[in-house]
Formats: sequence, C-alpha cells, structure tokens
Amino acid sequence: MSEFKVLIEQLNSSENIKENEEKILGVLDEEFDIAIFPELFYSGYLHRDYINLRTLDPNFLGAVMKDIGERLIVFGAPVKDRFLYNSAVAVTENNFKVYRKMHLPNFGPFEEKRYFKRGTSPLTLDFKGLRIGIQICYDLFFQDTLEKGLDMIINISASPFTSYPYFVKTFPARAIENQSFLAYVNVAGLQRNLVFWGGSRVLDPDGNEIFSLQKFEESSGSVVISTDSLEMARRKRRVQEEAV
Repeated sequence: MSEFKVLIEQLNSSENIKENEEKILGVLDEEFDIAIFPELFYSGYLHRDYINLRTLDPNFLGAVMKDIGERLIVFGAPVKDRFLYNSAVAVTENNFKVYRKMHLPNFGPFEEKRYFKRGTSPLTLDFKGLRIGIQICYDLFFQDTLEKGLDMIINISASPFTSYPYFVKTFPARAIENQSFLAYVNVAGLQRNLVFWGGSRVLDPDGNEIFSLQKFEESSGSVVISTDSLEMARRKRRVQEEAV
C-alpha cells in the first residue's frame, strides 16, 4: 500500500503575476506529495488579447524545481512554444512536463480557440508508481484526453457557474470508467464578468466523493489517498479490459 497527501489549492488568480508565483512557491513550505492549482492560475483566465504578455517565466519554473524535492506540483499557465497553449505544468525535482489542453471551448463566454492552439496528445505521469493523467477543464467530457491504466486523474479548471451542472454529473462517471481517483481543482471567485464556482473535490475509484471544498469561496485543504482503494475497486468490478 502507498499513500499520497494531495493538497488542493482552490484559489483565484491575482492581476499581479508575482503574487500568483508567490502563492505557488508558498506551498513548498507545506507537507504534501501532490499540490494542485487551477487552470491558468499563473496568468488569470480572462486576459484575452493580453494573454501573450502573461506567459510562464522559465526563471520561475527553475525556482519551483530547485526547492520542490520529491514532490509534484501541477498548475495552469499559458505556455508559448512557437504557438500559445493553455497548459498544465507538472513540476517535479529538476524536471517538468507540459500538457496542452486538447479541447478548447468556443461557445458562450469562452473564446479559447481565438487565443490558443489545440494540444494533440494526452500526458501521463509516473509519480512514485502512481500513473497520473492530466486534463484541463473542458477535457473532462472527452475520453481521448486520457490513456488507459491510470491511477489518478487531475483536472485543473476555470469553470464558471453556468457549467456547474454538467461537471458534477460527469465527475463520478470519469472516476468509475477509469477506476481511478479524480482530483478536480477549480477557480473560486470573480474574474471580470465571470463567477467561478470553486467546488473542488476528490473522488475515489468507485465515484464516491471523499473530499470537497465550498463553492464560490477561495480555500485550500488536503486529503490522503491510498492505493488500497484502487485495488479494492478493481477486485469488486473491473471495467477496463486486462491486457491479453
């Protein structure tokens, strides 16, 4: 059996990027195995034509890698690599990987296709034997963003309240069909004219909610997940085909 302490940071972004950087660096003084921040936390979500001016600073990334130790931090940021991508940055000691959002919403208040290029492939991390799939917000509704054999799904989000009923119906389905933990971390609060509903939570492989934070309010908390839960869920009912 292995246990992992997961730190959920349900926060709103500041207009000042340095303040957002300080919040990410601040958790390095806390005890955790995995710390998770929301979608585009580094920059804020609604900067539209100015988002090119708020991309991830490599020097900041180096500062996180320097002090993180044997832990994992996942946070959202605009990352420029020829094109601009809405990205999840997964940082471990002396290393980082970037997941580029594959499904960009372009309806209602969303205009992501105007500013970002679509990612084309899933990202799976192996962290201390835990296979983790990374998603960003709207990716939750598309199974092609996840590879098979996952132990945990991390979905970082900037979901306004209008999307709330769709997300809460989908969370248990994703956990059950992948027989994995699901950690969902959303923005909480107001950015310009959008209200983000928070409601971050962790579900077990049976789709049961084992941790949650309040809606609309910035907060943080932690939960310990155990690989025992994965083994028990898979013994009771296997929903993924075993390798031949």
